[in-house]
Amino acid sequence: MGFDEIFQELYEYVRREMEAGGAHAFDHVERVLKLAVRLALEEGADLEVVRFAALLHDIERAREDKGEVDCHAVASAERARQLLLERGLSEEFARRVAECIRSHRFRKNEEPKSLEAKVLSDADKLDATGAVGIARAYLFGGRYGQRLWEEEPKKERFYPGMNAEEYSPRTEYELKLSKLKDRMFTASGRRIAERRSRFMKLFFEELEREVKGED
Repeated sequence: MGFDEIFQELYEYVRREMEAGGAHAFDHVERVLKLAVRLALEEGADLEVVRFAALLHDIERAREDKGEVDCHAVASAERARQLLLERGLSEEFARRVAECIRSHRFRKNEEPKSLEAKVLSDADKLDATGAVGIARAYLFGGRYGQRLWEEEPKKERFYPGMNAEEYSPRTEYELKLSKLKDRMFTASGRRIAERRSRFMKLFFEELEREVKGED
Protein backbone atom coordinates (compact mmCIF):
# COMPACT_ATOMS: atom_id res chain seq x y z
CA MET A 1 0.00 0.00 0.00
CA GLY A 2 1.07 3.58 -0.64
CA PHE A 3 1.08 6.47 1.83
CA ASP A 4 -2.47 7.56 1.00
CA GLU A 5 -3.97 4.11 1.41
CA ILE A 6 -2.18 3.51 4.71
CA PHE A 7 -3.15 6.96 5.94
CA GLN A 8 -6.83 6.39 5.13
CA GLU A 9 -6.80 3.01 6.85
CA LEU A 10 -5.22 4.51 9.97
CA TYR A 11 -7.59 7.49 9.84
CA GLU A 12 -10.55 5.13 10.22
CA TYR A 13 -8.67 3.12 12.84
CA VAL A 14 -7.95 6.19 14.98
CA ARG A 15 -11.53 7.45 14.63
CA ARG A 16 -12.83 4.14 15.99
CA GLU A 17 -10.25 4.08 18.77
CA MET A 18 -10.79 7.55 20.19
CA GLU A 19 -13.81 8.28 22.35
CA ALA A 20 -16.46 10.73 21.20
CA GLY A 21 -16.78 14.00 23.07
CA GLY A 22 -14.34 15.79 25.34
CA ALA A 23 -11.45 18.15 24.70
CA HIS A 24 -9.18 15.43 23.32
CA ALA A 25 -11.61 13.46 21.17
CA PHE A 26 -11.18 12.71 17.48
CA ASP A 27 -12.40 16.16 16.43
CA HIS A 28 -9.28 17.54 18.17
CA VAL A 29 -7.16 15.22 16.02
CA GLU A 30 -8.93 16.42 12.86
CA ARG A 31 -8.30 20.08 13.73
CA VAL A 32 -4.65 19.44 14.56
CA LEU A 33 -4.27 17.53 11.31
CA LYS A 34 -5.62 20.45 9.27
CA LEU A 35 -3.37 22.93 11.07
CA ALA A 36 -0.34 20.66 10.77
CA VAL A 37 -0.80 20.24 7.02
CA ARG A 38 -1.16 24.00 6.64
CA LEU A 39 2.01 24.68 8.65
CA ALA A 40 3.95 21.93 6.90
CA LEU A 41 3.17 23.43 3.49
CA GLU A 42 4.06 26.94 4.63
CA GLU A 43 7.28 25.89 6.39
CA GLY A 44 8.49 23.32 3.86
CA ALA A 45 8.30 20.32 6.21
CA ASP A 46 7.93 16.69 5.11
CA LEU A 47 4.18 16.47 4.61
CA GLU A 48 3.88 12.70 5.01
CA VAL A 49 5.75 12.63 8.32
CA VAL A 50 3.62 15.51 9.60
CA ARG A 51 0.33 13.97 8.45
CA PHE A 52 0.93 10.64 10.15
CA ALA A 53 2.30 12.28 13.30
CA ALA A 54 -0.74 14.55 13.60
CA LEU A 55 -3.13 11.68 13.05
CA LEU A 56 -1.53 9.47 15.71
CA HIS A 57 -0.29 12.02 18.25
CA ASP A 58 -3.03 11.36 20.85
CA ILE A 59 -3.74 7.69 20.15
CA GLU A 60 -2.88 6.77 23.78
CA ARG A 61 -4.48 9.81 25.42
CA ALA A 62 -7.41 7.83 26.82
CA ARG A 63 -5.05 5.39 28.52
CA GLU A 64 -3.28 8.26 30.28
CA ASP A 65 -6.62 9.64 31.43
CA LYS A 66 -7.38 6.22 32.92
CA GLY A 67 -4.01 6.07 34.66
CA GLU A 68 -2.76 3.18 32.52
CA VAL A 69 0.28 5.06 31.16
CA ASP A 70 2.29 7.93 32.64
CA CYS A 71 2.65 10.06 29.51
CA HIS A 72 0.47 9.77 26.44
CA ALA A 73 3.12 11.41 24.25
CA VAL A 74 5.65 8.68 24.97
CA ALA A 75 3.06 5.89 24.74
CA SER A 76 1.53 7.31 21.54
CA ALA A 77 4.96 7.60 19.93
CA GLU A 78 5.71 3.93 20.51
CA ARG A 79 2.27 2.79 19.38
CA ALA A 80 2.51 4.94 16.25
CA ARG A 81 5.89 3.40 15.43
CA GLN A 82 4.46 -0.09 15.75
CA LEU A 83 1.38 0.73 13.66
CA LEU A 84 3.51 2.11 10.84
CA LEU A 85 5.95 -0.78 10.87
CA GLU A 86 3.09 -3.28 10.81
CA ARG A 87 1.88 -1.65 7.59
CA GLY A 88 5.21 -1.95 5.84
CA LEU A 89 6.55 1.58 6.26
CA SER A 90 10.28 1.92 6.86
CA GLU A 91 11.98 1.98 10.25
CA GLU A 92 13.36 5.43 9.44
CA PHE A 93 9.94 6.85 8.56
CA ALA A 94 8.36 5.32 11.67
CA ARG A 95 11.18 6.73 13.81
CA ARG A 96 10.70 10.24 12.45
CA VAL A 97 6.93 10.14 13.08
CA ALA A 98 7.47 8.79 16.61
CA GLU A 99 10.01 11.54 17.34
CA CYS A 100 7.43 14.19 16.43
CA ILE A 101 4.81 12.65 18.69
CA ARG A 102 7.14 12.12 21.64
CA SER A 103 8.03 15.82 21.87
CA HIS A 104 4.65 17.45 21.13
CA ARG A 105 3.31 17.80 24.66
CA PHE A 106 2.95 21.18 26.43
CA ARG A 107 3.99 19.92 29.87
CA LYS A 108 6.87 17.76 28.67
CA ASN A 109 10.33 19.32 28.82
CA GLU A 110 11.62 17.59 25.67
CA GLU A 111 11.66 20.24 22.95
CA PRO A 112 11.02 19.23 19.33
CA LYS A 113 14.18 19.13 17.24
CA SER A 114 13.14 18.41 13.66
CA LEU A 115 11.07 20.83 11.59
CA GLU A 116 8.31 18.23 11.41
CA ALA A 117 8.25 17.89 15.21
CA LYS A 118 8.07 21.67 15.56
CA VAL A 119 5.14 21.78 13.12
CA LEU A 120 3.21 19.15 15.11
CA SER A 121 3.97 20.89 18.40
CA ASP A 122 2.72 24.21 17.04
CA ALA A 123 -0.41 22.70 15.50
CA ASP A 124 -1.33 20.93 18.74
CA LYS A 125 -0.85 24.10 20.79
CA LEU A 126 -2.75 26.23 18.29
CA ASP A 127 -5.80 24.05 18.91
CA ALA A 128 -5.70 25.27 22.51
CA THR A 129 -5.80 28.94 21.45
CA GLY A 130 -8.43 31.30 20.06
CA ALA A 131 -12.14 30.51 20.04
CA VAL A 132 -11.47 26.77 19.90
CA GLY A 133 -9.14 27.00 22.89
CA ILE A 134 -11.78 28.81 24.95
CA ALA A 135 -14.47 26.35 23.89
CA ARG A 136 -12.25 23.41 24.84
CA ALA A 137 -11.46 24.97 28.22
CA TYR A 138 -15.17 25.31 29.01
CA LEU A 139 -15.87 21.84 27.66
CA PHE A 140 -13.27 20.45 30.07
CA GLY A 141 -14.43 22.68 32.92
CA GLY A 142 -18.06 21.68 32.45
CA ARG A 143 -17.13 18.03 32.59
CA TYR A 144 -15.76 18.51 36.11
CA GLY A 145 -18.25 21.08 37.36
CA GLN A 146 -16.05 24.17 37.26
CA ARG A 147 -17.52 27.63 37.63
CA LEU A 148 -18.05 30.15 34.84
CA TRP A 149 -15.70 32.62 36.55
CA GLU A 150 -13.70 32.96 39.75
CA GLU A 151 -12.65 36.24 41.33
CA GLU A 152 -8.94 35.45 41.28
CA PRO A 153 -7.22 32.87 39.09
CA LYS A 154 -5.56 30.08 41.04
CA LYS A 155 -1.80 29.60 41.14
CA GLU A 156 -1.95 26.04 39.82
CA ARG A 157 -3.85 24.46 36.96
CA PHE A 158 -6.84 22.24 37.62
CA TYR A 159 -6.52 18.48 37.37
CA PRO A 160 -9.15 15.86 38.18
CA GLY A 161 -9.28 15.30 41.92
CA MET A 162 -9.07 18.98 42.86
CA ASN A 163 -12.07 20.95 44.10
CA ALA A 164 -13.60 21.99 40.79
CA GLU A 165 -15.84 24.66 42.33
CA GLU A 166 -12.77 26.76 43.11
CA TYR A 167 -11.76 26.87 39.46
CA SER A 168 -12.97 28.27 36.15
CA PRO A 169 -11.39 28.27 32.66
CA ARG A 170 -10.03 31.69 33.58
CA THR A 171 -7.26 29.94 35.51
CA GLU A 172 -6.49 27.74 32.51
CA TYR A 173 -6.27 30.87 30.39
CA GLU A 174 -3.98 32.70 32.82
CA LEU A 175 -1.63 29.78 33.46
CA LYS A 176 -1.54 28.07 30.06
CA LEU A 177 -3.54 29.45 27.14
CA SER A 178 -2.19 33.00 27.37
CA LYS A 179 1.39 31.66 27.25
CA LEU A 180 1.07 29.40 24.22
CA LYS A 181 1.94 32.12 21.70
CA ASP A 182 5.42 32.30 23.26
CA ARG A 183 5.94 28.56 22.83
CA MET A 184 5.60 28.43 19.06
CA PHE A 185 8.56 27.13 17.05
CA THR A 186 7.60 28.15 13.50
CA ALA A 187 6.98 31.56 11.96
CA SER A 188 3.61 30.38 10.65
CA GLY A 189 2.60 29.12 14.09
CA ARG A 190 3.61 32.38 15.76
CA ARG A 191 1.55 34.42 13.28
CA ILE A 192 -1.60 32.39 13.88
CA ALA A 193 -1.04 32.26 17.63
CA GLU A 194 -0.67 36.05 17.89
CA ARG A 195 -4.07 36.62 16.27
CA ARG A 196 -5.79 33.95 18.32
CA SER A 197 -4.21 35.23 21.53
CA ARG A 198 -5.58 38.71 20.95
CA PHE A 199 -9.05 37.21 20.63
CA MET A 200 -8.69 35.24 23.89
CA LYS A 201 -7.55 38.34 25.77
CA LEU A 202 -10.52 40.32 24.52
CA PHE A 203 -12.91 37.48 25.36
CA PHE A 204 -11.83 37.15 28.99
CA GLU A 205 -11.76 40.92 29.46
CA GLU A 206 -15.34 41.14 28.15
CA LEU A 207 -16.42 38.17 30.24
CA GLU A 208 -15.06 39.80 33.38
CA ARG A 209 -16.94 43.03 32.65
CA GLU A 210 -20.19 41.17 32.07
CA VAL A 211 -19.80 38.95 35.16
CA LYS A 212 -19.21 42.06 37.30
CA GLY A 213 -22.18 43.84 35.73
CA GLU A 214 -20.01 46.61 34.32
CA ASP A 215 -21.19 46.26 30.73
